[in-house]
Amino acid sequence: MRYKRFVIHNYRAITGPLDIDLDKRSLTPIIGVNESGKTTILQAVFAFDHYNDRLNGGRHLKDTSNLYRTSSPSAVVEAVIEMTKAELNDAISDCEDQNNDLRSDLSALKRRRAIPTTVTIRRDLKLLSYSWGLDRFGSPEVQHALATSVIGYLPYILFFDDFRDKVEEKIEITSGGKGTAAGWLSIVDQLFRQTDQAFSVFDLPGLEGRRRRTVLAKVQRRLNETLTREWQGFRLDERDALKISIDFDQEVQELQVASPPLPNPSAQPAGLPKLPATAPVPPQPSPQRVVRNFIKFDVVETDSSGDEHFFFISDRSKGFYWFFNFVMKLEFNPKFVEGSTQTIYLLDEPGSYLHAFAQRKLCQKLRRLSENNCVIYCTHSHYLLDPETIPVTRITIADKDGNGNVSLIPITSYRSSGSPKRSALEPVLDALEIRPFALDLINTRATVITEGIYDYFSLELFRNNRSISILPSVGADSIKYHVSLLIAWQVDFRALWDNDDEGRAKYERAGELFGPTIAEQNFRLLPAGSRGHRRIMQDLFDGADLVSVRNKLELAQDCSFERTIHALFYSPRRAELVQAMCQTTKQNFEELFQSLSLS
Repeated sequence: MRYKRFVIHNYRAITGPLDIDLDKRSLTPIIGVNESGKTTILQAVFAFDHYNDRLNGGRHLKDTSNLYRTSSPSAVVEAVIEMTKAELNDAISDCEDQNNDLRSDLSALKRRRAIPTTVTIRRDLKLLSYSWGLDRFGSPEVQHALATSVIGYLPYILFFDDFRDKVEEKIEITSGGKGTAAGWLSIVDQLFRQTDQAFSVFDLPGLEGRRRRTVLAKVQRRLNETLTREWQGFRLDERDALKISIDFDQEVQELQVASPPLPNPSAQPAGLPKLPATAPVPPQPSPQRVVRNFIKFDVVETDSSGDEHFFFISDRSKGFYWFFNFVMKLEFNPKFVEGSTQTIYLLDEPGSYLHAFAQRKLCQKLRRLSENNCVIYCTHSHYLLDPETIPVTRITIADKDGNGNVSLIPITSYRSSGSPKRSALEPVLDALEIRPFALDLINTRATVITEGIYDYFSLELFRNNRSISILPSVGADSIKYHVSLLIAWQVDFRALWDNDDEGRAKYERAGELFGPTIAEQNFRLLPAGSRGHRRIMQDLFDGADLVSVRNKLELAQDCSFERTIHALFYSPRRAELVQAMCQTTKQNFEELFQSLSLS
């Protein structure tokens, strides 16, 4: 079984339907300004699975009503699920074992032949009940019971918040056993079981001392091997990875337990004369010893003399604190089952406390994680939107309108109503427009200065093996500032303007500023073409090629030229799609490069 999509209705500020398509987007970064609804989207998805009801303090199930309305329908989260008839029958069998009163209805359902392989299950978050939306799945009681059973077969939905929750320095080993473990105790028990299937943290109190130390040594080695492996990827600082020490501790407490009341000596059997009344004897408290068992974590740092120093995890940097949280919850999550597929990871602001290098490494890890799972994460960091790792077409924008309604919009369809400088696109523009960084151009390579980032994208698509650099400006007028720098650096360059009214005006103005010699050698307009028409960069592409790119990248047909080239440039299929373009487009760009008279 697997999830294909989620659809959210009336969950807090999400009026909906808000659609999250997992089939098309196994990796979905969500960006947006503060209070745009990013976390709300993650919590709504998390709320679908009843196994999560007691996790994260149940925050995702509290205050689910839309506070922007005086009255609103119940919050509902739908999941579109793909399953085989055999998988459904297994779920029905499990449901029969747990619901004797529904056996006859479930058995009849199992015998039906016409059962769809793709179904929609809805969860009402007010009633906490499931329904299938199809009468063929029986009464409401049968639908809820069967849906509950089916969800047991579906991939896990794991929520990673911003890791502000405290890492407990001492974790009490409760007496209830594995079935009652929650929070950090369940994570620690998973660490024990992954070390050796015969191990359990709940067995520690009953083990002989030497045997207990042997078990702890093996578990500690497994934990530190995992942390070291991940540390090498994140490299939080220049030191070697810190070591974690695991210890067992016991505390003896004396509890005052009240003794049962003593009989009243003045009480007499019926019919006998009463004796003088005496005061009842108060119960006397008796001490009772209670032994509490704990697992302790310490960070061990070795100094230059070889001496070890022990610290609480909370004493370390916020970056290490986040790192430990992330690795423990990712690698030793109690809901993970070996061999399970398509786990859904929901991450809220991952890596907030990591430096830039570590965030780039985290970005790569999230991409790898999405190859066999679904990863949805919210971020403000452009390091987690690195277009070399994250295809730009995967990015979505959480946006809230004037009525407080939250929507989720693919970046290729987003239209900002305000200034681009304050819009949700700013982290993405930061990630794109700073490349190449200006100081990278201090070299011997010839450089082409373009009016903007989309001209840069277009030229890079057809640059092939030409040994040149391309530097995007931020408008036709800004080219002149880069001209001054390249003259100072003594770099051979060409400044390229669009062949339209604005481009011609800025081209002529730059010629006046720098003089005719530099203008003649270094300034260019886009070639006018055989008919002498004025041109902008978009005109170099055959219209049919742009339509084909939109179709193959599944963009809207009314997607702008800028968004289309943006998506094409960072698409993994870029080389294939450029190669498939017609000869007219390729020839137009070949003529452009020849007109620049650069290598």
